[in-house]
Amino acid sequence: MMRENRPDFIRLITVCALILVFILVIGALRAREQPFFRIGATKSINQETLPDTVKRRDELQSDRWHEGFRLLRYWWTGGAAVYVAEMDRSAENLQFDIELANDQILERETISSATRRLIRRDVTPLAGVNGSFGIREDNRGRGGMIFNLHIQNGELVSIPIALDRWGYSPPSPWGETSFGVTPDGEFLLDRVQLNGKLRMENGTADTLQINAVNQICDSVCPVVLFTPRFGKRTLTRRCYEFTLRQIKLPLTGKYKSRFVVTAVNRRGNSTIPADGVVLAIEPHLGRDWEDQIRKSTAGTLEIALTPKKWQSVQQGVGGNLRLVRNGKVEPELIAFGKSRGGTAYRHRNGASRHPRSALGFNDEKLFLITVDGRQPGYSMGMTLYEMGTFFSELGIKHAINFDGGSSSTLWALGRVANSPAHGYERRIFNIAMIRSRDKQSR
Repeated sequence: MMRENRPDFIRLITVCALILVFILVIGALRAREQPFFRIGATKSINQETLPDTVKRRDELQSDRWHEGFRLLRYWWTGGAAVYVAEMDRSAENLQFDIELANDQILERETISSATRRLIRRDVTPLAGVNGSFGIREDNRGRGGMIFNLHIQNGELVSIPIALDRWGYSPPSPWGETSFGVTPDGEFLLDRVQLNGKLRMENGTADTLQINAVNQICDSVCPVVLFTPRFGKRTLTRRCYEFTLRQIKLPLTGKYKSRFVVTAVNRRGNSTIPADGVVLAIEPHLGRDWEDQIRKSTAGTLEIALTPKKWQSVQQGVGGNLRLVRNGKVEPELIAFGKSRGGTAYRHRNGASRHPRSALGFNDEKLFLITVDGRQPGYSMGMTLYEMGTFFSELGIKHAINFDGGSSSTLWALGRVANSPAHGYERRIFNIAMIRSRDKQSR
């Protein structure tokens, strides 16, 4: 005769149910460990009309807002918490800015660390979000390196070659993904091209096209300029490298300068002089140019970014894909969402729900945005299509995607405002930022 096992079965079901509830509760409590869940969050009470996809909007730390600045949290009906820092474009006391981690391309830094550096320099950041894509580390000693455009205070710090890879800007309308601000305050959103040329003064008529600034030199990107902003050395292997001195620094979007070649290195990994640059050429092409670019040879370096308005941009930062154009979801993003990533295989990560970061703007405001994710019971994140749709519902006219995942961080008013996926603030490559305007620039 068989023994009755029903009580054991019921106990097993009960234990499984309790474990599931425990997981959901921990996910919710983990998110609410953030100070902004406990302090300074009040329900929005103004008369703004919210989209039907918003369950609730909280005003965070409203007692510390500056004129023209707001910090909000939206509870999206799809199951995500969306943090938004807003800046009125007409606010004379505020400005958009960017900051490079550790003041150089190599290595990374948390937003909290970078803002402490800025405060010591009498800069007052109000909010910042992680910006560009890059590599966290590799076997060549690069402990972090931007893959996108970076222009800071008019200096052309980084610009890549256009590639259809995750993190890069693909050569299509969907890939017009660099945001820039001109001296008169115009906001730009375009795919920016370098148009760099090197001409030698040795009687030859040949012109060498420069593919990128402070990027990886290889067969895909064969000619790269390394400036002191990259780091101490180029970290290349077997590249033909030429040290150029007596050259004007920094590089800018509209640039022309003479130079003198002071050193030639056929093995790569050259030291980057503080008063010069290193021209790196991948081995196959480098052999062809070695005789034309030789020690003590003079020449001229020219740069002219396109579109032309970018030649005067003071602050510029790149992402990888455009989300919203003229108030509507980018057409290629619609197709991407419907195909669940099938129309852009290299970017299929964007068809799944993950933490996200982005930048958007309309005629009145600039928005820095982070979507929390990977946290059951609190926030599961968004796909790129969901994010673009939600932004358009909020009245955002143009938007681009920044690096996401566990890097997604919105720092605001002295602390991390959101709940990063790993439970801690990850080091990132650069920061898109809202800050108080310098008195002398008003």
